[in-house]
Amino acid sequence: MDIVRFDLNHLPEKERKLSLALGNFDALHRGHQKVFVETALGAEGASAALLFAKPFGCGKAICSIEDKIRLSSSSRLDALYILENDETLFEMTPNRFIEEVLLPLGTTRVVIGEDFRFGKGKGGGIEELKAHFGVEVVPLLEHEGKKISSRSIRNDIEEGKLDHLPFTLGRRYEVQGKVVPGLQKGRTIGFPTVNLAFDFPYVLPRNGVYLGIVYLSGIAYKSIINVGKNPTVGALDHPQVEAHLLDYDGDAYGKRAYVSFYSFLREEKTFPSLNALGEQLGKDKEACEVYFAGMC
Repeated sequence: MDIVRFDLNHLPEKERKLSLALGNFDALHRGHQKVFVETALGAEGASAALLFAKPFGCGKAICSIEDKIRLSSSSRLDALYILENDETLFEMTPNRFIEEVLLPLGTTRVVIGEDFRFGKGKGGGIEELKAHFGVEVVPLLEHEGKKISSRSIRNDIEEGKLDHLPFTLGRRYEVQGKVVPGLQKGRTIGFPTVNLAFDFPYVLPRNGVYLGIVYLSGIAYKSIINVGKNPTVGALDHPQVEAHLLDYDGDAYGKRAYVSFYSFLREEKTFPSLNALGEQLGKDKEACEVYFAGMC
């Protein structure tokens, strides 16, 4: 798969009969993946998806552009077009976006979800696209009678409802970051942790303790994951993600870790002492072993 990065002043070489998947694709959930599949299957020429380098707005997001590239690598698309978006893009009318972005790429067919809108004020839709391209609309997918959407997935993540995300998101929810030094209190009670620093504003699950898998140097480790402010060992002013990796003994500082959330275990709480915290973490470790043993 080719990765083509460009901005509005430097467009890539025009393709012939390009089939292009259009959407925000902020979660790359099952519905988005279906759009990618249909784009590739019906293409007469090259097939691609148009992605935006930065998330829209200034809030938290589910996938970084690096995540989207990685998650799309197994799709049948020939390329990902990554547009360096800024305020200029947000002010574009639908027709201007068509004339200055889509047509110069060589687009002849677009594939969209049924709720797709584009352009300034989300003023453009199917009719504007049909005036220039062949348009294929992919119906929204459902799970348990509810439409799969980025908003519903975001709400589930924020509420810590992670168990059924494989059926909506299409995978476990994952964040990635660099391992940095923390308060280093866990190692004093036999539970050292890796602490993550993020260079992307991820949506995080609500504060609490989770079971999951941490991938470090290509190896998967069963893990106890804490999202919160560490009230027992020195409260922080913002939530952080740290994880105790079962069966890991090494120096992870500076490495990149991928944290995959599986299931909510318990609320974050303040313990009367580090020893009391250590006793609870021992119980959490047992729960982690039982949980993953049950998945085998």
